[in-house]
Amino acid sequence: MLAKLRADGFKSLIDFEIEFPQLTVLFGPNAAGKSNILEATQMLSRCGTARTLADVFDESIRGYPLEAFSFGPEGLPGLVRSATASLTLEARLATVPRNRYDYRIELQVEPGSGALSVQDEYLVRLTKRDNPDGAAQIEKVNDKLHVRRKGKPAHPWGEPVGRNHSCLSDLRYTGDMYKAIEECRKELDAWRVYYLDPRVAMRAARPPADVSDIGLLGEDLAPYLYRLKAEDRKRFDAVQRTLRSVIPSVRRLHVDLDEKRGTLDIQIVQDQRSYSSRLISEGTLRVLALCSIVVNPWARGLVAFEEPENGVHPRRLELIAQLLVSLALEHNRQVIVTTHSPVFCGAVLRLARQRQTRDIGLYAVHRDGHRTAVSLLEYEDTLFQDAELAEKLTSPTEDGLFQEMMLRGWLDE
Repeated sequence: MLAKLRADGFKSLIDFEIEFPQLTVLFGPNAAGKSNILEATQMLSRCGTARTLADVFDESIRGYPLEAFSFGPEGLPGLVRSATASLTLEARLATVPRNRYDYRIELQVEPGSGALSVQDEYLVRLTKRDNPDGAAQIEKVNDKLHVRRKGKPAHPWGEPVGRNHSCLSDLRYTGDMYKAIEECRKELDAWRVYYLDPRVAMRAARPPADVSDIGLLGEDLAPYLYRLKAEDRKRFDAVQRTLRSVIPSVRRLHVDLDEKRGTLDIQIVQDQRSYSSRLISEGTLRVLALCSIVVNPWARGLVAFEEPENGVHPRRLELIAQLLVSLALEHNRQVIVTTHSPVFCGAVLRLARQRQTRDIGLYAVHRDGHRTAVSLLEYEDTLFQDAELAEKLTSPTEDGLFQEMMLRGWLDE
């Protein structure tokens, strides 16, 4: 679990900090920085698991690696002229054995050459009061990164500053001697930040494969469902039932193997006609992907994705909200989503009140100059309590609610 994230120098996240409950909803206008929060989460995960920093800054992070570093007053030209630029990601992690850690990494780029390097790294286990529990497992001392072994804290390994990968991702630090490092690496490796691509990736023909997830773009949706159908028919049927609940015109879901081509094809019976994944609407594919994520028996850890309301009729957003709340609270998967829909926000808020839980948090994301800022929506004193606004939450038109949110300062255009 990611309990807290701090980012400084990553895109619009400058001296930025946010605490994440079990389910977090980030809402706000376009260009506020909602996607940057998800990308910072993904980059943190990859810093602790990827082989090199080039792999950390892969195509899943929008833009060139240099563009991940915050621009100054002169924009990208000013950044290009600088000798170096840096960004820092810092997190409070709660791992499966109920341990808590603080982890920090500082990355540097040389704009002239594009060279990426690790300039600082820190990992320490915390006490119940979130104080350091003894010596740090990874710590910068002078010009070295010290990696301490269990039972030998006074004799750490020294790694040079400036390498192209983190100590946390270094598989040499594995086993009982480096239990804390391995534990945090496994936690970060379990995180999934999805950028579903129903236009291309989710429609492409795929062969059967031993996959345990739909893929970050949804590219493995067909082999995932095929395996689920073979190994856990009850969960496959649950995907089908949930899909029908959200999209009532859907009658049946099939995933069949084309023996001539050796590829899988998703077929959905909708309005008494069968459609392949090549013809299914983008919205239907996105909802199918969401239903598949919720029932996944092989996954654990954090789940994040953008705009779960896409392709869903406003009257059905209550069901999508119930799915995510169930995934977070019943299945113990931390969930972070971004949204533009106040209808969806209202549905989540009602569920939070019904359950009387603080494990659900809604954050308004807005711009403060060139920086991204967030404000936690307080349940007891909020615009959503107004009866007139509550009616607008269930209305197909959202303009009135957004105007009210802007007037009360929750959205900053």
